[in-house]
Amino acid sequence: MKFLQQDLEQFKKHNLTEEKVMQDLKHFKNGFPNLEIVNPATIGNGIFQLNNTKKEKFSNVFEKSNFKILKFVPASGAASRMFKLLHCFLDEFPKSKQNLKSFLQSSEFKPLKDFFNDINKLPFYDEIYDKLHSSVDNFDDLPKDEKILRLVDEMLSTKAFGLSDLPKGLIVFHNYGKEKVTAFEEHFHEASKYAANNGLANLHFTISEDHLEKFKSALENIQSKVERETNTKFKVSFSFQNPATDTIAVDFDNQPFRKSDGKLLLRPAGHGALIENLNNIDADLVFIKNIDNVSLRTNDKTDSESNYYKKILAGILINLQNKTFKFIRNLQDNPNEDLKEKAVDFLKNKLNVYSDFENVDQIISVLNRPIRVCGMVINQGAPGGGPFWIKNNDGTISLQIVEKSQIDLTRESQQKHLSNSTHFNPVDIVCGIKNYKGETFNLKEFVDPDKGFIAEKYIEGTAVKALELPGLWNGGMAFWNTVFVEVPAETFNPVKTVLDLLKPEHQAKVDV
Repeated sequence: MKFLQQDLEQFKKHNLTEEKVMQDLKHFKNGFPNLEIVNPATIGNGIFQLNNTKKEKFSNVFEKSNFKILKFVPASGAASRMFKLLHCFLDEFPKSKQNLKSFLQSSEFKPLKDFFNDINKLPFYDEIYDKLHSSVDNFDDLPKDEKILRLVDEMLSTKAFGLSDLPKGLIVFHNYGKEKVTAFEEHFHEASKYAANNGLANLHFTISEDHLEKFKSALENIQSKVERETNTKFKVSFSFQNPATDTIAVDFDNQPFRKSDGKLLLRPAGHGALIENLNNIDADLVFIKNIDNVSLRTNDKTDSESNYYKKILAGILINLQNKTFKFIRNLQDNPNEDLKEKAVDFLKNKLNVYSDFENVDQIISVLNRPIRVCGMVINQGAPGGGPFWIKNNDGTISLQIVEKSQIDLTRESQQKHLSNSTHFNPVDIVCGIKNYKGETFNLKEFVDPDKGFIAEKYIEGTAVKALELPGLWNGGMAFWNTVFVEVPAETFNPVKTVLDLLKPEHQAKVDV
């Protein structure tokens, strides 16, 4: 492959080497190996289910700890996917020449029927309505079809509110009557409940560099108010995806794709690149939760359950970490057979690592890894990864969060394991990123580079193949020690599409 001089200059701007790009092209040609699923992780077989006594025990372990805590929130996504169906509606409805009732009979747009009936319940509806009411003569008297079209256009148009061009974190998610709150702000309230120590909570948001000023402005507007409301001080930091993790896109002949301006298409390689960001964090204990998964504060059950289980997961991590560190130190000082047996038993039954351990050094090496404790909810049809036992290249069997795209669905045995899966990954993770000496692990040493995948994207109206790095909680944490714990479905309240904002979990009933 011979690159142009302008290509090499483009690589340099992204801190990419020609060798790295060539490696990406090899991945397109050869693909990534599928994961070998041994079994789905289920209750009693890879997923712990806690009784009330253990919940209290682990919650208390966390409450009595004195660690430096940080909440890490992947927040770089734009809201474009959240409003995708509405964009399609704007494009298709006027061309259809149908009335709204008939148009919404199609399977693609049927979900919008209830949405349009309750559109006034959207947390940002009032602002949109007020703008149209003041700028459009007799807006209230317009036929419903035209009113809906105007409302959606005002919501999405870049000349108006342009909501789909905002980062998802800065979309108003909840209307409490007295105030309207973005997903960004809700994470502050939530962090004050479990991620604060001595009245200080550390929050880190990974964002697009293009959105930095918007987030800084939002922070300036809310920080003093939220600190007053929560009686908590917040130390907030932002980071961007390292451009050196960008990947080249190709056409369906696996040739580098060039945009209309002649430049190669280099694009961010998915949230797996955020392992670089996590690697730069200084904290003893890190909570990871997606920007769009926040609870309504007036829903006492959901709000308190979510925060309670964060403490439980953290307490489990601390308990496991203490035992791990003790085993490592004792094995270094006095590696007798009885201790080796107990350490291997601990690895199998508590850290879920199965291997024919041959010597003490191997046992210590496997113990001396970052630990993650991941909440898992009953799968009720949500898309995304799930918990499975997989066979690694070295023959060991371990727990992993697996995406459907990583599974060879042409094999009946793999299909069966997928269909027998019971739980779903809501991205509710607590991480221990320091070793027994108190040193921060180099997390890049625990990534499996062969766990990426190839996705289809549309650029300038053309389908291209894009390379996704091993996901942050998939291949990005492949060689961490992993524990799965069942958490209630009520703790998972994502807003993947704008329709989700009308669910009861996001509709406030009283002022706060």
